[in-house]
Amino acid sequence: MKHILPAILLSMVVGLAAAMNDLQTAGRSAETCGDPDDTLAWYRVNVPSLFAYAYGTDPAWISSIILNDGYILQTVMGRVFLTHEESTVPCYFLSSDVLADNFVTINATERDAAIASGQYFLLPTLQTYIYPTEICGSIPMYRLYNSAKTSNFFTTSESERLSAISTSGYADLGIAGYILPDGVAC
Repeated sequence: MKHILPAILLSMVVGLAAAMNDLQTAGRSAETCGDPDDTLAWYRVNVPSLFAYAYGTDPAWISSIILNDGYILQTVMGRVFLTHEESTVPCYFLSSDVLADNFVTINATERDAAIASGQYFLLPTLQTYIYPTEICGSIPMYRLYNSAKTSNFFTTSESERLSAISTSGYADLGIAGYILPDGVAC
């Protein structure tokens, strides 16, 4: 009988502690969004004759490769984060001078295999952060590949994806990740 009161008090303390923890995490979920004010436009440029595409957020870098390397501005694909935000993952930018190709991936194993192949190198200054799943109003970023041209291609446009498959020899490799649409309220 003398141990009942301490047992009751202990169970009350444990119950209160659990309830407090639930209150602290009640507003958080798998859909906790990054702050859209922290996003930048993600540009896609290309050299059409080479089927070469590049992606970046820095207007100075984009201008430089347009002026110096013959790229043309195609579109703003959407908005990405430059730093890690809630629910985002790194989106690695890889480049190949040998293949005249660039691609992005959120898969660290794929990144490491591409680097180990000796054909691609990582450009950490172009790394962004995107959502791995469709949350927070994000849209899919489709990945396509043309093996004859060794060309990776990314788009957020379903019609552009279908056109690349039907008229340009690209194979659909699925969704590479999710980015915020351009024009998101910031």
